[in-house]
Amino acid sequence: MRNARLLWLISGCTLATLITYAQCPALRSDWDRLQKNTTLEASQLAGQALALQKRWGACHESVDTSFVRLLLFTGTQFRQQGKYAEAIGYYQQGVKLATTRPENRALAAQAHYLAGSSYLYDNRAEQATASLLQALRWAKGRDADLKWAASSLLNLAYISASGGEYQQALTYAESGSRQAVGLNKPRIVAQLLREKANALYWLGRYDEAIVTIEEACRLSIAAAVTDVLPQLYLLLGDIESNRNKDVSAMKAYQKVVQLADQANDTALKGVVLNNLGYLYFKQKNYPRAVQTYQEALQVETNPMNRVRLLDNIASALRRQGQYTKALSVYQQSLAAVPNIRFVASDITKNPAAESIRSVLQREYLLTTVQDKADAWLDYARATGNNKQRLYHALHTYQVADQMIDFMRWEHTEQQSKLFWRNKTRTLYERAIETCWRLGDAEQAFRFIEKSRAVMLADKLNELGARRQLTAEQNAEEKRLQATLSEQQTALANAPAGRAYDSLRVALLDGQVKLDRFRRGLEASNPAYYRYKYDTTTTHLADLKAYLTERKASYVSYFIGDSSLYVLGVAGGRTTLVRQPLSNYSQTVRSFMNLLANPDAMNQRANVRQFMGLGNSLYRQLLAPVGLPEGRVIVSPDGAFVPFEALSRSASTADYLVQTNAFSYAYSARLLLKNETRASATANLWTTDFLGVAPVTFAAGLGQVSLPGSDAALQPIADRFKSSVLLVHTQARRRTFLDEAARARVVHLFTHAIADDSTGQEPQLYFADSTLQLSDLSNNDLFNTQLVVLAACKTGIGANQRGEGVFSLARGFAALGVPSVLTTLWSVENKATYDITNLFYRYLAEGMPKDVALQRAQRDWLARAEGENQLPNYWAGLIVVGDAAPLDQPPAWPWMVGSALLLLSLGLVWAWWRRRRRVAQPSPQYNLS
Repeated sequence: MRNARLLWLISGCTLATLITYAQCPALRSDWDRLQKNTTLEASQLAGQALALQKRWGACHESVDTSFVRLLLFTGTQFRQQGKYAEAIGYYQQGVKLATTRPENRALAAQAHYLAGSSYLYDNRAEQATASLLQALRWAKGRDADLKWAASSLLNLAYISASGGEYQQALTYAESGSRQAVGLNKPRIVAQLLREKANALYWLGRYDEAIVTIEEACRLSIAAAVTDVLPQLYLLLGDIESNRNKDVSAMKAYQKVVQLADQANDTALKGVVLNNLGYLYFKQKNYPRAVQTYQEALQVETNPMNRVRLLDNIASALRRQGQYTKALSVYQQSLAAVPNIRFVASDITKNPAAESIRSVLQREYLLTTVQDKADAWLDYARATGNNKQRLYHALHTYQVADQMIDFMRWEHTEQQSKLFWRNKTRTLYERAIETCWRLGDAEQAFRFIEKSRAVMLADKLNELGARRQLTAEQNAEEKRLQATLSEQQTALANAPAGRAYDSLRVALLDGQVKLDRFRRGLEASNPAYYRYKYDTTTTHLADLKAYLTERKASYVSYFIGDSSLYVLGVAGGRTTLVRQPLSNYSQTVRSFMNLLANPDAMNQRANVRQFMGLGNSLYRQLLAPVGLPEGRVIVSPDGAFVPFEALSRSASTADYLVQTNAFSYAYSARLLLKNETRASATANLWTTDFLGVAPVTFAAGLGQVSLPGSDAALQPIADRFKSSVLLVHTQARRRTFLDEAARARVVHLFTHAIADDSTGQEPQLYFADSTLQLSDLSNNDLFNTQLVVLAACKTGIGANQRGEGVFSLARGFAALGVPSVLTTLWSVENKATYDITNLFYRYLAEGMPKDVALQRAQRDWLARAEGENQLPNYWAGLIVVGDAAPLDQPPAWPWMVGSALLLLSLGLVWAWWRRRRRVAQPSPQYNLS
């Protein structure tokens, strides 16, 4: 009986095995047929793919490229059903097998790309970016890989643009276009050109964008890739609309509507109707705009596009004075944003600021919050400055401001950061107006602070964070940065081809390594993270305490589109004033042009005009806040204006330099950060003074000599205990960079160039070459307390709206230098030599830097005659940053150094004496 049962079991197992293996010969042929099937739906294909996976395991088939392809096929069927989590699961299985088994590595790039694209469909931008970058790393230059590399770059460009990183989007799109050269994939190339044009559009480079669109259209028509054309016409309409060419924009949009109807593409029709609605909105045809937006809403299914449509409908209602209804629709727009879990119907509630990190198209969420705040402000205006509505506006602006903080931390490219600084300018103006209407100077001060020099503050945060690292960590970060810089340069100069592909892979690998290193630092070092992402803002009470201690006053101003806001702090009293902007910009421009042109100032009529302009600025910027005599700190909006040269009288030279000592700050936050910055520890290798005077310059630099500049350095150097002078051929660029890091005070008598109209990068001239502003970016000067840039135009540069002037002075501030004495125009040599010498004399007496400069300028005026009394000669130098007296170096390093030297000499002498004694012959004793 037992034997019969055993025989039955063996027979059953054998039969099952035979049945299983009977399926195996057909396994791979079934897989081939499944791939070619075009009749089944995605859900049916997914079911059959899952059955094949089970058979694969039962047949003990090798986990080769065919099985990896089956996993990827399965994932794609789930993705087409919108089941992104399931799709990603199968793609990640494919990634694992493709990257761990050498025989499957040819599929690694494809597997990573497919995983990344599914993350993107699921609005998970961070994971999508990581997977797509991995796809690029695994693409080895083979034709099969180039398709996935180009497709990955296309998606990375889209992700970057969605997050506001437009410069990075442009880089990805251009790189993808190069990758696609030689591929017979015209659709991918056309889409990459479209992403490139989109990035150019957002960066305001409309002419280049149109050229790119025309190229993409030619390619699409020639290759019969008609599905890309509507996107191109849509973007062309947006560009023409922004250029106020409404007729051209309407033609482009109508072409898109025609193509959408032909293709029965409701998603495309929803987008173009939205843009058409905005065209009506611009024309102030608000009812027609609302009607068009609502038509789009009926066909639009994309969640973020619906968010934008609802925001647009609300904005059109607001312009018609329907504030309550508009606020309700804004709330619907916010509730429609996916992934942020905001469902509040109460129009006074807002989503959490950090929720923006969960949104792919962050601009949509930020714009809706800002528009909602604007609606509250407009509603309050229309109802007699209703306080409750003003408070709702203020709270909503605060949320928008916090969202901007979260966005900027994730932006890496400077052009993208500058774009957002400019774009958010209107938000701050409206927020400051809200505070003015509420009489809330403290909140106005906060928004004024957040409107300027934020990128500079971020840079200083990074420098402070680096000081929390070990020497090994700092060295590793610098090594990774240097490698990345070299790779970027090599890639920029490389032609298309396999060498270019290798360099691109190396560059992406370098970016991933640096990013991974920095994220590791943030995770493992709390102090580093705290310093780098310091969001603390200076409170008005802290500023008042700072001013009281220094017996100083403070004035800050904000230049809006229609109003000028001036905030003054003096004697414990805070004043916030709003004035019509009127001709302010023209007044400043004319005033500064006359200061920079001594020849024009030699004409009496121009001098009278100058006095009138200076008095007008005084009445707009200082008189309303009642600043007393004494020390004044100015935080300007944009370019520096020498307040010393303003006049209380419109007819006579009653310059403010006679009664006030001025210094200038990029922001109060940076001013107080300088004050709390720990002084660098003095050591034996610290130099008190570094003076640089090339006098003559290499012929190729085209600069005239500066005779007497070397002699002017000597009396200044004599005021310090230790000094290094680099003059004539010693004043080389490399030598300066090496010596500057060890100097407490750095002084340069040289040429500089900057142009605030062309945006040319500022640069300093040395005997052999030049130093550009960007050359300073990877250094720090934490030992340096003061840099004196006694060269022309070191305080001017391109004025980036919403961030400030990118000058050489700012470049040194970004290296951690707390004080810079800089110039605002082409200063006269002798006046500069004399005033700086007097400045150092008063510094040596322990005076604050602003007072020392005031005394030096007043001394010059007391002795000057004729045209030398004109501000062109004496007002070009200003103090930017901390105006505290110059710290005197402690004596202990030299005492310790002297003691060590004496001890060393003593040890040498003792050793020599001992050796001498040993070397002498022993005395001979006669023992007989």
